[in-house]
Amino acid sequence: MRSVDLGFRPGHVTAANYSLPRRQYTSQPAVDSFNKELLLRLERLPGAEAAGLTSFLPASGNNSNETFLVDGYVPPKGAKMNLASPATVMGNYFRAMGIPLLRGRTFTEVDRAGVQLVVVVSRKFAQHFWPKQDPIGKRIRLGMQETPTPWMTVIGEVADVKLSSPDSETKEEFYQPVEQAEESIGSLASPTDLNGNGGYIVLRSALPPEQMENALRATVRSIDPQLALTQVQTMEQAVSDSEAPRRFNTVLISSFALAAVLLAVLGIYSVIAFSVASRVQELAIRMALGSQRSGIMRLILVSGTKLAIIGCVLGLAGAAAASGLLRSFLFGVSPFDAPVLILAVIAVFVLALAASAVPAGRAASLDPAQALRAE
Repeated sequence: MRSVDLGFRPGHVTAANYSLPRRQYTSQPAVDSFNKELLLRLERLPGAEAAGLTSFLPASGNNSNETFLVDGYVPPKGAKMNLASPATVMGNYFRAMGIPLLRGRTFTEVDRAGVQLVVVVSRKFAQHFWPKQDPIGKRIRLGMQETPTPWMTVIGEVADVKLSSPDSETKEEFYQPVEQAEESIGSLASPTDLNGNGGYIVLRSALPPEQMENALRATVRSIDPQLALTQVQTMEQAVSDSEAPRRFNTVLISSFALAAVLLAVLGIYSVIAFSVASRVQELAIRMALGSQRSGIMRLILVSGTKLAIIGCVLGLAGAAAASGLLRSFLFGVSPFDAPVLILAVIAVFVLALAASAVPAGRAASLDPAQALRAE
């Protein structure tokens, strides 16, 4: 799971959640003024490389969807409505998050209110609606067929981004500039609507992101001393948090597996030790009649090997029976992964021989005369 391409570079990125209080930021110009001043000051910080704002943070578990229409696209029969995950962004968001630009361009200062509405789409979005085509210049609009919304022109295509954990399904996404969010919903817009008054701040720096957390807080306080930030963290922490359920399952299963191995080793040792103790007279007679100590040791190890063979057969059968349950705990691998099963069989044989080695050594060191006298 850790080898999955997230679609962005979490290293050296600090993120924080903010929300502008409505009673203080009552108008869109007030919100825009705060956001622009914040981005300007953040990019002036020592070590800062890029700063941006977004309505949804990757790896945060964004499950929102927006309906839309694609100009000229004829859906196949039985297809459901078009759904994709939306995000409004501001500043150098794509550079700050390290999201690669595949085609076209990202947003600039010219993409503001009152000009041509633009949108950036993800690779999966582009491949779905314009397979083997250049998406640049294509058009989409929000809502349903009867919704009176204006067309937005695609100006760029970026890499797919994991919106929640790395093992989650990659969703289709599109991005809009905050300044154009209100116009994009057409007649559905309301004078009381505010865009960009909450979301996430992302800051990429050359310095370790932990060192930028205090600078980020101080910058926000320098603009609005009363505004508190929440979820101040590095993007690596955010990704790690999204991996927590899978990591917990891994630790839990590994703990049970270790306990099972210890029980298996102790069980094999106990059975072989009991077998040797109950066969002391037989082994002493064999040695008195000329059996070599190596032959006695081999006899005991063969008994352990037989137990290992039985255990492997039963274990493989159990793995096959539990394959449905195992599959729900795995990602990117099959419950019948041949190399893993082969290594498991080899491990069982090695452990069985190791558990049998101590009783076998004791059996080979018997004194036949003393053993027969004791019997």
